[in-house]
Amino acid sequence: MSILFSSEDGWILSHLDYMHKIYENVQYEDSYETLKFKDNFFKINSQFSRQNQIENGNTDKEVKPRKKKRKLNVLPEDVLQQKNFVKEMSEKILKDIKNQKLFVNIITDDNRQSRLESRNFYIERSDLNSNYHGMNEKDVAIIAEFRSEKYVFPNNCEFYCYDIKHIREKLNMARKYDFIVLDPPWWNKSIRRKKAQFRESSYNMMYNEELMEIPIGDLLSTNGIVAVWCTNSASQIKSVLEDIFPAWNVIFRAKWYWLKVTQSGKPVCNYNESHGKQPYEQLIIGSTATVNVNVPDKKVIISVPSAIHSHKPPLIELFKSYLPEHPQCLEIFARYLLPGWISWGLEVLKFQHLSLYNFTKVSHVDKGPGSKGNI
Repeated sequence: MSILFSSEDGWILSHLDYMHKIYENVQYEDSYETLKFKDNFFKINSQFSRQNQIENGNTDKEVKPRKKKRKLNVLPEDVLQQKNFVKEMSEKILKDIKNQKLFVNIITDDNRQSRLESRNFYIERSDLNSNYHGMNEKDVAIIAEFRSEKYVFPNNCEFYCYDIKHIREKLNMARKYDFIVLDPPWWNKSIRRKKAQFRESSYNMMYNEELMEIPIGDLLSTNGIVAVWCTNSASQIKSVLEDIFPAWNVIFRAKWYWLKVTQSGKPVCNYNESHGKQPYEQLIIGSTATVNVNVPDKKVIISVPSAIHSHKPPLIELFKSYLPEHPQCLEIFARYLLPGWISWGLEVLKFQHLSLYNFTKVSHVDKGPGSKGNI
């Protein structure tokens, strides 16, 4: 289970625990292995520092908002209310688990281990060329070689690495999904400026008009739910609600918030009273227009984030009670695979590379017929 705590206000998740759980039993050649995702990626022990602080070695000081000569552009009232809501609800949740020791006070080092591990990963690993399709049809996770590199594939998974414009021709459009998750590469001026300098930010961004063309409405089942990860950009959220959802024939149902915290439970950055980075992201939830899916509004998800760019926490356990017993699930713009899911994205195997995992147990097993997945 990735859910460490649940209340009417939200949840505390462990992304790392979930990654460990799905790879407890992995078939590799003549043995079964237990894989552990490298925990250095989740050693977020300090608030995030700005890049200039890291370069100047000023990372021990508390991160404070930048001083500006001109008057601060204060957030609109509705955005301030949203910020205050996330702050109040998260503090309430953290107060409820104060005695459970889910978060601990540890020595801070400005996340040096996690930053180093992440940077080394991007230096050493290059993305696979696009245009491939594969699956693991076995009921057990496997380690297999693909294009001269070793990857781990969860059980009963299928994946497509193609440009999103090819989804109609590559994906079986007759198949309907009960749950679709999207983490779009939103067009972003800041990311655009960083592309040349930071390789981890160099994904291909998409305009909202391109997102509207994805045939989500044709892929959703009658009672299907769609969840879209979104930044705190007011224009992007407005586009989801007023343009993208209607184009998909989807009705807005709820908005959840993912608060990113350090290992001690503190937000990874300060809450900002003006336009600037917040410690949370948003999850916009909708459903097919023909039914009223009973998904509660205004929930807060709290977890320690991965140091790897766009490595979002798993959502399936949070949505189980709103889905059929054996839901058909699809992730678009996926960067890692999930058991039983179909995943689509140009970086779909990015976090499946074996270099991201440690072996912790080896036991002999006889290889039976069909022991290799269809990769």
